[in-house]
Amino acid sequence: MNIIEEKVTEIEEEIIEIRREIHANPELGFQEFNTTNLIYNTLKDTEIRLEICEGGTGVIGVLEGETEGRVLGIRADIDALPIFEETGLTFSSKTEGKMHACGHDIHTSVLLGTALTLNKLRKQIKGTIKFIFQPAEETLGGAQFMIEQHALKNPDVDHLICLHTWPFTDVGKIGIRHNTIMASTNEFDIKVMGDSGHAAHPHKSIDPIPVATQIVDGLQQIVSRKLPPLESAVVTVAQIHGGTANNVIAKEVTISGTVRTLQTEISDKIKSHLKAISKNIAEAYGAQATINFNPGTPPVINDDFLVDLMEHTIKTNLGEDSLEYLSTPSLGGEDFSFYLNEVKGMLFRLGTGNELDESRKGLHNPKIIFDEKSIPTGIKALSHFAVNYFDKQ
Repeated sequence: MNIIEEKVTEIEEEIIEIRREIHANPELGFQEFNTTNLIYNTLKDTEIRLEICEGGTGVIGVLEGETEGRVLGIRADIDALPIFEETGLTFSSKTEGKMHACGHDIHTSVLLGTALTLNKLRKQIKGTIKFIFQPAEETLGGAQFMIEQHALKNPDVDHLICLHTWPFTDVGKIGIRHNTIMASTNEFDIKVMGDSGHAAHPHKSIDPIPVATQIVDGLQQIVSRKLPPLESAVVTVAQIHGGTANNVIAKEVTISGTVRTLQTEISDKIKSHLKAISKNIAEAYGAQATINFNPGTPPVINDDFLVDLMEHTIKTNLGEDSLEYLSTPSLGGEDFSFYLNEVKGMLFRLGTGNELDESRKGLHNPKIIFDEKSIPTGIKALSHFAVNYFDKQ
């Protein structure tokens, strides 16, 4: 057993208990005060220099090695989701309507374990490691907040990595992918304005509801008829709101949804088509349409050097059977991409699936159960990667 395996074995039970504590007490974005304190208290007696971020959520830790060298950042998100948990676990959420359904409790625990492990290996580190515990990933404000908190500065981070749970990869495995691994996320709101009136006299009004249905039908044609077949994208209408009474023709209708793409330029094309379709259909019926297109996260595009190093790390230290090559990206979004506007980085997948159907449910499902055997796998992967990273400089 090598020293990393030994250290992980020593702390595994403690880290799993910490994970259960975090899972049972989920906190939403920028409300992660107890989670922040738990992170700080877990690491306060180490040689890691700690700073709680402005407002009391989020932690930045700095571990300086024995010698100078590059700076590696490792990030984990710490927030939960507004979801009612239905897992039946003994450590289920104690807070009604909040749940760690995306696995951020696993992320936080893995990074805590990695920090404790690397703290014991400080003399082997030929550089500096920054541990970034980020709030509010789900609301897409956390990464930009941490950048403003100088998470990538003082010392300046050269490369940044993170992991994300993945129920479609077996527990014990690490999933990697070159180039784009997650999509850009954008939201849109289309307001269709007609002319209200009595429901018994539709000819004296301009009804925005049938206009809205025509626009929805038109939006479904963007991907199938406006984009090249090999360029992936999703346009989803998720909400329609309008009307006040059964006998009143509505004055306006709001259509809301999301656009997911793997390339920013494809998002721009969809935005253009979305505006043209909405306005032209509305005008054809005598109505008006205004469109707000709100860019979310850019796509997550992995750095080749880091992916290759992770591949080598897993094969060498965990074994080839522990590596999975992800053939397709996910059209889910991640605000980790905002960091990648500043530094090169990589997101990899931590397998959490097992023989239970609940472990294979999609992220954000109220019944999803993440296999805790993934935690030591994640700690080993990150710890070995960090040591190898400095050896390769």
